[in-house]
Amino acid sequence: MNRLALFKAYLVKEFAIFRRYLPNTIGGIVTFYVIFLLIFLGYTGIAGGSPNYGDMVEDLIVGFVLWSLILMSYQNIAFTIKDEAQEGTLEQLYMSPYNFGWIITSHVSARLIINFVIIAVILTLIMLTTGNWLNINLLSIIPLTVFTLMGVLGVGFAVGGITLLYKRIDSYLQILQFAMVGLVAAPSESVIWLRFLPASWGSTLIRRVMVQGASIMDFSFGELSLLILIGCFYLAVGYGIYKKAEQKAMKQGILGHY
Repeated sequence: MNRLALFKAYLVKEFAIFRRYLPNTIGGIVTFYVIFLLIFLGYTGIAGGSPNYGDMVEDLIVGFVLWSLILMSYQNIAFTIKDEAQEGTLEQLYMSPYNFGWIITSHVSARLIINFVIIAVILTLIMLTTGNWLNINLLSIIPLTVFTLMGVLGVGFAVGGITLLYKRIDSYLQILQFAMVGLVAAPSESVIWLRFLPASWGSTLIRRVMVQGASIMDFSFGELSLLILIGCFYLAVGYGIYKKAEQKAMKQGILGHY
């Protein structure tokens, strides 16, 4: 079995789980949709008379959808490691002929495709509810989102490494999910240093496409290069932290213990 076959196997598994536990998936979609409605209704009640109301609602939609996707992506690594440890299968994965980093990457990548489907459904429901239709340019949105999520997955690997050592860090994951709100909403276009935080610059570029109608061809080489470099940097650092935590867990003999 080669690496591509491993990814395909995880993709088949994720789609099987998606179909088998469809009611649970629908429940997750409804939960995110209700959360947005609460935010949206509260926002319109406060700012309903604003002359820029339309544009700000579109920004709100993009920000919420990005935050939802980011939340699903970075938590997936930590939850996967936690679940494998609980089920007693984590050490078996380490005995696989494949590097565990490639195994978890294949799993996360397959899950990310499912998350894109879920987010597409949520976004459609939100646009139908608000009557605000965004610019859905997939040729621009998909590559920008992928490079944005690279930095987020770096955070996920770092959190996954901590999970290997301490097993239960759910309360810290809850804190981190609110920090992600700040990263998505950060004014990185006007405050330069904010661009170097994970997901911040990517969120700005995606917002330009979906709200302002731009395309990836409208961005300069410098803007796209910065996005790619930020994503690669955080992914490398996060994976490095994971490997350090993995070595420590192996040395302490707690890799598969829960």
